[in-house]
Amino acid sequence: MKKLLFIAGLIFATTIHAEEVSVGKVDTSQDTTISIKKGANATEAKKKYSVVEGEHEVVGDKDVVAKSAEKNWKAACTEWKKEFREDNKDNKIISIVCGRMVCEKVGVESTCQSQAKYKIKTLSEE
Repeated sequence: MKKLLFIAGLIFATTIHAEEVSVGKVDTSQDTTISIKKGANATEAKKKYSVVEGEHEVVGDKDVVAKSAEKNWKAACTEWKKEFREDNKDNKIISIVCGRMVCEKVGVESTCQSQAKYKIKTLSEE
């Protein structure tokens, strides 16, 4: 029985091994970061992001009453922001603003509009 346990222990001991880690010469004149990774994630490159800025014209519906035209612009602004967020679920929105409203009266109808701006962080393809 003792011989059997000894042989089993010997077989078990020979199958266990440690993974080796090697460290080369490190340049001490610069900051150094050491990371240890194992498996499939170790070979993945770090994700890189870039910031994209853009503009969009937001125009409200025409109306005879100036206050109603302003409300129409606010509704258009809210709708644009909603659609922008839905279309950019994978990207990170940094800022989204409708800009300053400017109203113009042509004949009896008023129209309000603005130059909206956005800034998002997108995943770069490298």
